[in-house]
Amino acid sequence: MSVMTKEQKAEAAKKRDETLSTFKKLDNNVWIMEYKCSYGLDALLEKGVSNIMDAVTFLQKEVQLPHLYANVFHPGAGCSTFNARTEDGQYLLGRNFDYKEAPCVVCWTAPENGYRSLAVIDTTFGLYGTKYLSFKNKNKPLRFMGAPYIGMDGINEKGFTCAVLEIKSKATKQNTGKKPIITTVALRAALDKCETVDEAINLFASFDMHDSLFINYHYQFADASGKSAIIEYVDNKMYVIEQKKENDNLILTNYFLTPGGDNHDGRGYDRYERIEKRLQLTDGKISEEDAMKLLSECTLNYRHKTLKHMVITLWSAVYNCTEKSMLLSAGMDYSTQYKFYVDKPGEVF
Repeated sequence: MSVMTKEQKAEAAKKRDETLSTFKKLDNNVWIMEYKCSYGLDALLEKGVSNIMDAVTFLQKEVQLPHLYANVFHPGAGCSTFNARTEDGQYLLGRNFDYKEAPCVVCWTAPENGYRSLAVIDTTFGLYGTKYLSFKNKNKPLRFMGAPYIGMDGINEKGFTCAVLEIKSKATKQNTGKKPIITTVALRAALDKCETVDEAINLFASFDMHDSLFINYHYQFADASGKSAIIEYVDNKMYVIEQKKENDNLILTNYFLTPGGDNHDGRGYDRYERIEKRLQLTDGKISEEDAMKLLSECTLNYRHKTLKHMVITLWSAVYNCTEKSMLLSAGMDYSTQYKFYVDKPGEVF
């Protein structure tokens, strides 16, 4: 990327101010923001990114986004996902994100060379991971200028949806000669550039994956055609798990589905079985409201044995690939739910 001119720097500063002005607190568990800056995805993909600091350095130096913060603290995650469909043929992806207790941020992006989307951010990665956000220090909101690269799940204007989950296994570090990419940058690239599950599979296959936090990750995708797929990495090789037939339900928690995967410390078998049994009762059909209820029955809530903090279900999201929307409940407060649409940034329903 070329060096920015004085005028370009002034425009970038203006966009930062516009972005920060969109921050809004809905409750102690949920904030929203509309990202108005350029975040240089194409240049970052061309450069390649092998670790979190590569991305931070790129944004600081080449996109002029100061005060970014890279938190590599890793408290142990859980997470669950599943795809389903409603009685009237809308396609869903249900998602629980389990991690250190902290609020989340819903972030809309509208890149010049990509699809509009919304994604959910865990503030452990973007700020400092405390239970309640406080912006008394004026520089703390600026740390969210890296927001496009710390989304854990999201949906774009074409109805393509993706989510990442953890496996306690050796981190993927591919080295086949392709450009390197890290977990959350891959999710951002998929949201910006993919209309379908097949396109996302091809995108992931075109990079060498480098897992971000020294542990293994796998991914579930879904799109507006009803297709879903899972990507896993076993011994640095990428595997794709696809539906055996149309409208099949795929379910993912925290162990490998790929034969040969290391599941010696597997977690989530109980959550997998609970989701599977519920979907079998209705031939894979479920309403958004019942999908959220199912997610509420698969939560985590415990104190970390070593680090002593609480690990909970930070948010439950039901993505509607047909409507290009998301139903969100956060902080395990299922009495409070918000509906968001990709094409209505900043609006709450």
